[in-house]
Amino acid sequence: MVGVADYPTKTDVGERMASRIQEEYDIALKFKKAKNKVNELEVELYNKKCEQQQMSLVIFQNRKVDILV
Repeated sequence: MVGVADYPTKTDVGERMASRIQEEYDIALKFKKAKNKVNELEVELYNKKCEQQQMSLVIFQNRKVDILV
């Protein structure tokens, strides 16, 4: 008995499922990397803002030495 060539076999279905799952995994991994990068940038921005605020507080702080001069 000869099978029809166009009829999908179990191995074809398995290969398609495996490739689809691999594509979904690759996409999820790409989004995870992008999310991690965004989180790193947010932390860096927060640290720079804190540094800037701390420097402005130091600059505008009234010191006794400045008042006496």
